[in-house]
Amino acid sequence: MKIKLTNILFLLGFPTLLISQSVTDSILLPEIDIFESKEVKHSIGSRLDVINHLILNNSFSESFSDMLQSNSTVYVKSYGSLSTPSFRGTSASHTLFLWNGIPMSPAASAQSDLLLIPTSSFNNMSISYGGNSTVFGSGSVGGSIHLNNHPIYQKDRQLSLNLDRGSFGKSSASVSVLQSDKFVFFTFNFSKIMDTNRFPYTYNNQEKFNEHAFIEGENISSTLALVLDKRSAIELHYWSSDFWREITGNRTIINSTAEQTDKSKRFLFSVDRKYNNLKLKLKEALLYDNLYYDDDPINIHSYSEVETYISEFNVNYNAHNFYTDISLIHTENNLSNSSYIGLFKKEKSNSIFTAISYRNKMISTEFSLRQEYNSEIQVPLIPSVSAEVNHHKLKLRARVNKNFRAPTFNDRFWIGFGANGNPNLKAENGINKEIGLDYSSLKLSNSITFFSLKINDWILWKRQNNGNWIPENLKEVLSEGVEWKTVLNTQYIKIKIYQEYNYQYNLSTNLKGISNLDASVGKQLIYTPKHKGNFTTVFTYKNLSYKVNQSYVGSVFTSSDNLNELESFSLTNMSVKYNVKTIYSSFCFSVQNVFNTEYQSYQNYPNPGREFLLQLNIILK
Repeated sequence: MKIKLTNILFLLGFPTLLISQSVTDSILLPEIDIFESKEVKHSIGSRLDVINHLILNNSFSESFSDMLQSNSTVYVKSYGSLSTPSFRGTSASHTLFLWNGIPMSPAASAQSDLLLIPTSSFNNMSISYGGNSTVFGSGSVGGSIHLNNHPIYQKDRQLSLNLDRGSFGKSSASVSVLQSDKFVFFTFNFSKIMDTNRFPYTYNNQEKFNEHAFIEGENISSTLALVLDKRSAIELHYWSSDFWREITGNRTIINSTAEQTDKSKRFLFSVDRKYNNLKLKLKEALLYDNLYYDDDPINIHSYSEVETYISEFNVNYNAHNFYTDISLIHTENNLSNSSYIGLFKKEKSNSIFTAISYRNKMISTEFSLRQEYNSEIQVPLIPSVSAEVNHHKLKLRARVNKNFRAPTFNDRFWIGFGANGNPNLKAENGINKEIGLDYSSLKLSNSITFFSLKINDWILWKRQNNGNWIPENLKEVLSEGVEWKTVLNTQYIKIKIYQEYNYQYNLSTNLKGISNLDASVGKQLIYTPKHKGNFTTVFTYKNLSYKVNQSYVGSVFTSSDNLNELESFSLTNMSVKYNVKTIYSSFCFSVQNVFNTEYQSYQNYPNPGREFLLQLNIILK
């Protein structure tokens, strides 16, 4: 069942009409039991981090990229006007982004840019470590990032305005509207950013400026949720973004002229219905992603347009602590790209997901399977087994699951600019194993996770004798390591103290050589730090809060033979926030990179030094 765009736009554009026709407050209904989100419902045995509200509330001036780098073990690569994440030694294409449970990573490249994601548009963000292709499908190999707009049915009404101004030409503004009660939840958010990124750096003992790095764009998002009766609810979500940016050259390129435009529109409609122990959920989503790349002086003009339709029907039944979960998912991708072998491409897939779990206060177990039938690619059967044992304040968890990543459209069909796709590529596949121990109390929580991830048929773009680059299934990678997280909540007199510590040790090596002379065998993968850690402390006293964050990224190799590397670096960020409760406003002053450290996360792409940021937040109720 496809949803007409006109209907979705009508519902999102005229919430007042719908609200006026909803159930009135005079009728008292019990709170509807809404479905758990996928990442929560199927997180047995795995590590799932929800970004803490204290971190969010004191990170007004941070981008989503900065937040991940500073408050997780995810490695973030920033190069010019782009920023991408990497989980547990995998690449950016092994990270899946989901919006309200719907995969949103671009079908062409499978790489999402963190700089295009506004933190103000979502009320819940979580990070799932380790692949979970059984639940989420292709791309969830290293981990997944979840951006959610969860309805909160409580009486509230507010209008908020945020204004940011920072160093190096950075400015942003956003306005948000919230209206909710027992039966209606409505939000609208508009945000706009502008950043010249013209910061100084040193190269060959000379001070230079980061040039041709301007970025501007806007995001619009809206959510309308209605409780129809004690058993039913509907949700409508909309998110559009429009960004234009100059593509920065690295330090060795003096005059970059490339420009890129990214446009997207996303629509999602869902219906929940409950019958005693039976829950039904239907989702219909339409996603449009457009990318335009231009470099006039060298006559490069490329465009990519993708239309994705996703339909998902879920049935959940529980009885006597046993839960059965079945999902039928249909996906269509229609793509046109000026740089492809054949201008237009179409791909369909049908997937069935089933899970059987047993849960009580002491033991939780789950066995799940996913089988996908793709019109173009052979996809293996994807199983997963997980378990948790709770004893007082301790939890022992374990998970073993298979993962896969289908080759992207670019991998298969790209042609031109010295590269050619390979339509005969196989899907990457691998096994994820992890075991962890958690301790949780009112003031202290500790978590340690040991993981092992093997990926077979890793797709690698290999340079041929004629100079062209062609992707092949060449690598076998083993990534092993340990992750540790500690959260401490204390209070000294009237000062509340929140502390969060994260650390990861990761060995990621290539097991298979391209040839007998391949020097990468047994070596650490490029751009994969063995050590990464950070800690955050938030002090709160009455209306005043102070946050300090310290992050460390170990050295990374930039060549597969491990002969060249980027130095390790440590960054310190601080912010002070004052809440004026009488007028529901706040002022926030932040200093990023306090000690003006020169560092690179990607070779020959410098990052800003010390930055000052000021924000004003006004809330009208």
